[in-house]
Amino acid sequence: MPIMLTNTTIATKAALGTIIGTLSLVDSTGVQRVANFTSTEDAAGFFGISGNNLVTLRASIPPGNYCLQIYGNAEYMPLTSDASFVIGVTAT
Repeated sequence: MPIMLTNTTIATKAALGTIIGTLSLVDSTGVQRVANFTSTEDAAGFFGISGNNLVTLRASIPPGNYCLQIYGNAEYMPLTSDASFVIGVTAT
């Protein structure tokens, strides 16, 4: 999977703008490339992209699992990819 995310869980009490994990786009040789990331609105507006970080867009996200589709486009080379992640929001 060329798009990677360093973490996929967060607590329900996380503040607005909390970094959940860092995104990276890796080419077929395993080299991490500078990339731009976007996401779909599948997760009810709870999550967003800031630079290469997945962040919370609201405080007090209800506990549960949220599917998120991420798209990556490498800079300076023809490399695009997409990936699905399940973000787990815990009650703690």
